[in-house]
Amino acid sequence: MTLIIILSSTIIISLISVLGIFLFYKTGLYKKIIGLISLAAGVLLAVVWLDIIPETLEEGLAPATLGVTILITILVFFLAETIFRWHHCQHGNCEGENHHHLAWFNLFGDGLHNFVDGMVLASAFMVDIRLGFLTAVAIMVHEIPQELSDAGVLSYAGLSMKKIYLYNLFFGLTAVIGALTAYFLADKLSITPVLLAIAAGNFIYLAMADLIPIIHHETDSKKITKQAVWFVAGIVLVYLMGKIIVE
Repeated sequence: MTLIIILSSTIIISLISVLGIFLFYKTGLYKKIIGLISLAAGVLLAVVWLDIIPETLEEGLAPATLGVTILITILVFFLAETIFRWHHCQHGNCEGENHHHLAWFNLFGDGLHNFVDGMVLASAFMVDIRLGFLTAVAIMVHEIPQELSDAGVLSYAGLSMKKIYLYNLFFGLTAVIGALTAYFLADKLSITPVLLAIAAGNFIYLAMADLIPIIHHETDSKKITKQAVWFVAGIVLVYLMGKIIVE
């Protein structure tokens, strides 16, 4: 039953992400995406500190091991993103004739990111259904702005919107592979607490390195206030959902 819930949630998130790209571009809501980014940052950090870390400690992972695992995860994501950015932009690769090359690098990174999301989601559901649903919400709210960003890169690289939808759906389904990998790997090796610690590091990095810097680009005081409200709303949302969802 747990595996069915994991796979269903993973597929639904992948489909919602693609549908989100379509709706945001068709309705023009992508112009207001900064609010969703602020919400996503709040949700990610709240899920980490209010749910994933406490649950990981309850599962028996030593605090020192938890801390080291989170730090290593953040370091790995930092190095991977740094190498990725350097590689596809070195010697002017971000310009002109190399746009197509940029598209494939972006898709590869997106597929890898979704694979990790699948592992994170499966690990959460295997520990607790409540934690699984909260993690699903966190993944979904950060996935939509992420996919919109990817769609922008692919469009810039010359791909048609039809291909963008198809490629995003295809690479989005790598999350299913990640979920299955985590499900069977954790079941055999009993490493669910470690996978949860990796999930915490992943979410912290996404919020602090990718989302919050985007929020800080804003200089208008009214927009900054709105972003702060959305950020707090994300935290409150996770807190309330944690109280409402029955374990």
